[in-house]
Amino acid sequence: MHLPDSAIATGPGLKEASPVPGGSQPTLRVLLVEDNPGDARLIQELLREARAGRFETALASRLSEAMEKLASDHFQLILLDLSLPDSHGIETFRKMTAHAPLVPLIVLSGLDDEALALQTVEQGAQDYLVKGQVDPRILERAIRYAMKRVEAERALAEERNLLRSVIDNLLDSIYVKDAQGRYLLDNVAHRRLLGADGPEQVVGKTAFDFFPEPTAAKFQEDDAAVLRSGEPIVNREEVVVAPDSTAVRWMSMTKVPLRNRSGQCIGVIGIGRDITERKAAEEQIFRYNAEIRQRNVEFEDDLHMAREIQQAFLPQQYPTFPRGVSPAESAIRFWSRYIPTTSVGGDFFHILPISDTEAGIFICDVMGHGVRAALVTAIQRALVEEMLPASSDPGRFLTEINRALLSILRRARTPMFASAFSLVVDLARGCVRYANAGHPSPIHMRRETHEIRFLCGESERPGPALGVFKDAVYEMRTFPIEPHDTLFLFTDGLYEVEGNNDAFFSQEMLLSVLRDGMAMPTELLMDDTLGEIRDFALEHTFTDDVCLIGVEIERTGATVGQTP
Repeated sequence: MHLPDSAIATGPGLKEASPVPGGSQPTLRVLLVEDNPGDARLIQELLREARAGRFETALASRLSEAMEKLASDHFQLILLDLSLPDSHGIETFRKMTAHAPLVPLIVLSGLDDEALALQTVEQGAQDYLVKGQVDPRILERAIRYAMKRVEAERALAEERNLLRSVIDNLLDSIYVKDAQGRYLLDNVAHRRLLGADGPEQVVGKTAFDFFPEPTAAKFQEDDAAVLRSGEPIVNREEVVVAPDSTAVRWMSMTKVPLRNRSGQCIGVIGIGRDITERKAAEEQIFRYNAEIRQRNVEFEDDLHMAREIQQAFLPQQYPTFPRGVSPAESAIRFWSRYIPTTSVGGDFFHILPISDTEAGIFICDVMGHGVRAALVTAIQRALVEEMLPASSDPGRFLTEINRALLSILRRARTPMFASAFSLVVDLARGCVRYANAGHPSPIHMRRETHEIRFLCGESERPGPALGVFKDAVYEMRTFPIEPHDTLFLFTDGLYEVEGNNDAFFSQEMLLSVLRDGMAMPTELLMDDTLGEIRDFALEHTFTDDVCLIGVEIERTGATVGQTP
């Protein structure tokens, strides 16, 4: 086949396929490694006839020449013949991928060898095409599919890197074991506990390689119980002897089953936090209440693991006021409903037992859905624990969380933000204190007088969302409460629901539904409200993550904190 002179580009060794009508497609730089001049001209002609893109090709007839071109120039795709003067067969492919692992590669071979084709694809080739069986349409489709696959693989790699970055910045130690007790992965905090410098010193080993035999045997027994029953061990506090010394440490341990797609238990997810200092403080202040939830990790199959972790992060049981009384005797009662729209969600809430007469409620809604949003909720969870000393002042609480969140997200170089509402129920003073970071206003229901209203007045301007402005300061406000009052906190997914005829559910409609059901018990009213909104929705389901919390005030006054 003869090529016209117009196909020759100006650069040495560069040839450009003729432009596509309209000329709007971006140019794709292709390195063609082919020692047969006839085959090279044929492939370039096929590229010129392709209709879906512009291709600028550079030709190399030897593997060494191709490597020199890759070192001095930028290419987006390699078309590689395996039989070259200085290299032959699968070794040609291996040398090329080792030299340019990030450039997508398509093999163009004269051999119709299925075994060789499978071998190259398994080792990273995007496709294997046989010369003589390729036309412009086949070549064009192979290139287009190759570029799309590489784009998806790079997006997946970014997600995984983000996941690893966040997990390694968490204070809690996180690890995953298989059914035989061997570590599959862990984070920096866990390796620090083990005295290991890197994952290669942990993966494949068991607790017996790091802990004294009695301690490791106890861990093995716990793992076996979780695998056998499928039930988690949540926030159990126990004494652990550190691997590198005889020092005794207090750890709060959570273990949940790792399940495969069939629901079978195939391992254990563990989350641990060193609470030695907190335990020492408890001896002085008599009691300090700890709640540790789980984190989410990895992608694809790891989403199952992430969901197990995130579900375990939500409060498994609620504190009572004052401490020590039964839930039926508590001066404050809590109910919650959490409905993620994907495997993992971006909504989060936490109940903080500040004192015998003060309960803190924190609720937030992270931008977006899925893994990114879930990772930020994991950060929020850790920050809530870290900022616990400021929790009695909601304005200061949100200010400190915002400052810390911005610092973490800046290191991850990921633009994310979250709306949040922090509220403290003060039984002794008969009021609530609250601060708002761009979040929907809670609803206050006064059953005694059959009144219902939004907690935040129309003149109140909420502060900016968390993660936006470094110097944001959030204002604290107060509102009186009385016995039998009920508060409902929620995220915007509860009411931003589309119905028929492009109609949307609204906050005013939500207020009306709650008003109509005021005589119902709180938990029943919450479920009835969720049911009405689902009935309103087009697909009878929520399109955004939903978090709904009911807070019922049974008693107020200074004597509430005195245990009967």
